[in-house]
Amino acid sequence: MKIIAVLEDVITTGGAFNQSLNAIIRMSRICQERFEFEVFSTHAANINYLKQLGINCTLANVSFKDRLLAILVKSSLWPHIRSRIKFCGPFEKKINEHKGDLVYFLAQSQSSEFLQDTNFITTVFDLCHRDTPEFPEVRSFGEFRGREQHLKNNISQALIIITESDQLSALISARYGIDRERCLAMPLSSSPFLQAEFSVDKGLVMKKYEMTEGYFFYPGQFWSHKNHIRILEALIQLRSSGVLHRVVFSGGDQGNRAHIENFVSMHSLEDQVRFLGFVPADDMRGLYEGSVAVIMPTYFGPTNIPPLEAWLTRKPLIYSAHLKEQAGDAAISVDPDDALQLAEAMIECTKKEKAELLIELGDLRLKSIARQCESSEKELLIRLARFEVRRRCWA
Repeated sequence: MKIIAVLEDVITTGGAFNQSLNAIIRMSRICQERFEFEVFSTHAANINYLKQLGINCTLANVSFKDRLLAILVKSSLWPHIRSRIKFCGPFEKKINEHKGDLVYFLAQSQSSEFLQDTNFITTVFDLCHRDTPEFPEVRSFGEFRGREQHLKNNISQALIIITESDQLSALISARYGIDRERCLAMPLSSSPFLQAEFSVDKGLVMKKYEMTEGYFFYPGQFWSHKNHIRILEALIQLRSSGVLHRVVFSGGDQGNRAHIENFVSMHSLEDQVRFLGFVPADDMRGLYEGSVAVIMPTYFGPTNIPPLEAWLTRKPLIYSAHLKEQAGDAAISVDPDDALQLAEAMIECTKKEKAELLIELGDLRLKSIARQCESSEKELLIRLARFEVRRRCWA
């Protein structure tokens, strides 16, 4: 049996790209000496990133015919036409040419609509459009409707639905009527490029960005749900008490950076806030190591990658209270609506005993998540083996 994983994100998308890389590494390990495994990417630039990880990749462009097919499948007439003409688009034909039996979509994707005949595994990272529908990135210009239509029409066809937590699996089952056993929780992992062998030395990173150590670090793209504004409000709270802390933001602009920069200017925070923009993967470890703590008052979850990376680089973590299921006691939990709580948490992180305790609890949390990953990988192998047995039933 052959499994083909499809990488559709680019490195500038951040967490989704890193998690896709982790999923490729995991599936490659599971398939070793058991199943054939290949990676397709819809972006040529990804081939080099995967090569650094020792993984070969094939470019698989999505054509106009594939996109047209994805529109047609939404038509009420299409089921009658499809059964007569049995048409497959160029993307699925390439899967067939490479003798793929099972397609694995590594991130939340509507590309399963390109497949008319091939079985697939899909991934769901979150249901935040239902949890917090007020944010523009999940509400505006039909985004909410598009997400709902995809989830309702496509995930029920998936052989396996990969989620990032049992909590999310339960929500998918409850909201979309999916059999709970079709979902499989696979915990997130830190970026593979955060490992020391791929990373630039901390001192060189500090020199490159003309920075000194001791800042609070938030690695997150500029979406409104990332809640950068609350960190700035916390800085104002601290400044009113005579406490001046620095914050470093890294991440690409998704339309909200100008709003944050305007707030910084309006409140004269320029000396306390640095905007680094998109940062190369090999600089990220140095930025974590140079910080006093990682701060993430995000609204979206139920899990995120930066907490894992804070624990990996042995840094205290400030995290949203409603996401406590991921962090447990290995973070200072704060209400993301409350700037004062955030300010108090920043002060706590600068206390040596508190910081050391959080680092120790972070180590324990990583070990617990590693055990969960091992258990989930064994379950995934069982499900793949069962599909392999059944796949022999047809040509």
